[in-house]
Amino acid sequence: MTTLLTPFLTVCVWERRLACILMAVLMVGCGGETGMSGPPDGGGSELRPGLTLSVGVAPEAASVAQTLGWTGGVPGAEVRVHRFGTDFAWETATTDAQGVARLPDLITGRYRVAVYRPLTEAESAQTGVAALAGGRELDISAGGTENTLDVIPNQPGSLVISEVYATSPFVSEVRYDFHMYFELYNNSDQTVFLDGLTFGTTLGIPNISATLTCEQSAPFRKDPGGMWAHFLHRFPGSGAEFPLAPGGVAVVALDAVDHSTVDSRFPDMSHADFELFGSADVDNPDVPNVVEVGVEPFQLGHGLRFFISDVLFIARRVDPAALESQILTGFKTDEKLLRVPASDLIDVVWTTPNGAFNEQRFDFCDGPVHAIFDQLGGGFVTNGPDLGFSVQRIPLPGTGGARLQDTNVSAVDLVRARFTPGSVP
Repeated sequence: MTTLLTPFLTVCVWERRLACILMAVLMVGCGGETGMSGPPDGGGSELRPGLTLSVGVAPEAASVAQTLGWTGGVPGAEVRVHRFGTDFAWETATTDAQGVARLPDLITGRYRVAVYRPLTEAESAQTGVAALAGGRELDISAGGTENTLDVIPNQPGSLVISEVYATSPFVSEVRYDFHMYFELYNNSDQTVFLDGLTFGTTLGIPNISATLTCEQSAPFRKDPGGMWAHFLHRFPGSGAEFPLAPGGVAVVALDAVDHSTVDSRFPDMSHADFELFGSADVDNPDVPNVVEVGVEPFQLGHGLRFFISDVLFIARRVDPAALESQILTGFKTDEKLLRVPASDLIDVVWTTPNGAFNEQRFDFCDGPVHAIFDQLGGGFVTNGPDLGFSVQRIPLPGTGGARLQDTNVSAVDLVRARFTPGSVP
């Protein structure tokens, strides 16, 4: 494994030093030994306005409510809330017969709000729907107001991103993330061919308005017409070389080698189905390469690294030269972005770290993608030393695990679990 570590030692050591310098600046700037400031104690009613949430069904799924006789809102739905800037844990409540949930003791602040309503076997038989979900971010202010959130049904589809393992720890003073992998699952009852498919992440702006304002990035972040990206990969094959049977799993490694030789907690990726390939990569000749086709190669030459907090997508084969492009200014350097059209997108997942530390220090924009692709990020895995856990998609209720849930709300579709490359628990 020396060939993997040595070329990046200098870069990664400097990366860590810069991180320490930034940390020191933040500590001083925040005016304390650590710079951390907890949430207000909420001693008075003005600081604890609480939340009342009315849950309805989105207009495009009105027939579900009509069939089930839900004349008010959605009854029996679980409402989950999490306050930005705190360690991740949901606070929950259940909607009443009129679809209203109340969490009376929440303090002021910005919250993630997710709603999940798995349907019973009888309800599913009547409607053809297995689950309803919705998500949004909202501010709870003094005085309190009633908010609404509409849920949508699980989405039929063929191919989904079923698992993302993307921790980025330090190993012997070097940041090591070449053990990353993601997994594809055939969520249909027909064979899917992976030949020529496109993999990428969104434009690369963190969901933070540090060097680029939210207004400047909004046309790219909130574009309903597609996903803006700088780095793209293409699966090999000319059309029918790489079939994936119903219920089949394909593991895509960043580097298809045995990473447990570096740290026993890392997975052995030498038997992956595919590996991302870059300009300076150590190639496993037994594993087909998913080659770079984006604007430029990803840094360090191993292919696109994808982190917890990224939005990952899988799309049909696209020709980068034919895609609409724009220059994004104001983020580090001017950067050319390509738009993968919405009509070509197959699946999108928005992974989210347990980011209390960063959320206390930066102003976050209102999401990295348009809500039609994903309403609220999920997974909540630490983007560092939490080496045994990945982000995984949950089974669709009532299918015995044969189908995975895809509601376009990652906050309820994804969970934190022990990594399992090549299998869907």
